[in-house]
Amino acid sequence: MEYARYANFAFSFGVTMAASLFLGYYGGNWLDTKLGTSPLLMVVGLLLGVAASFYSLFTELKMLQVTSKMTRQDRPEPPDKEN
Repeated sequence: MEYARYANFAFSFGVTMAASLFLGYYGGNWLDTKLGTSPLLMVVGLLLGVAASFYSLFTELKMLQVTSKMTRQDRPEPPDKEN
């Protein structure tokens, strides 16, 4: 079942990265057309999108690490095999 947690994490990061880049690009592009600063704010928006997605990645990794440690502590120890 551990693989499902990692697959969910990878999918979540992909969606977060795509949404952050999409919003950063189009938000910056829209501001550029309104303010006449093309392509400055589009680049700033993209950089903010990348920063936001990596921030999300690191927070998700921390949470995944904590929950992984908690589930490992809850598992019973396997019995020792004597030969």
